[in-house]
Amino acid sequence: MLFDSIEWDEDNLDHATRRLTREEIEQVLFNSDRWKRHPEILGRFIVVSFTDGGRKAVVVVHYDRGRDRVRPITAWEV
Repeated sequence: MLFDSIEWDEDNLDHATRRLTREEIEQVLFNSDRWKRHPEILGRFIVVSFTDGGRKAVVVVHYDRGRDRVRPITAWEV
């Protein structure tokens, strides 16, 4: 999935970066070639990929189609 920007603010930085850094989350998003729709929440996707350093991780994002941007919700290493 292609997107123009990643939305960061105090709220999602605090929550999403508890287990991965902002840079690692962005690497996972840019390195991924497949996104899976969240089974319960419309507009959310589950991304599984690798950081540039080789760490496998999961990132859950909300995709804003109208603005063509993603907002990381949470992330963790697999």
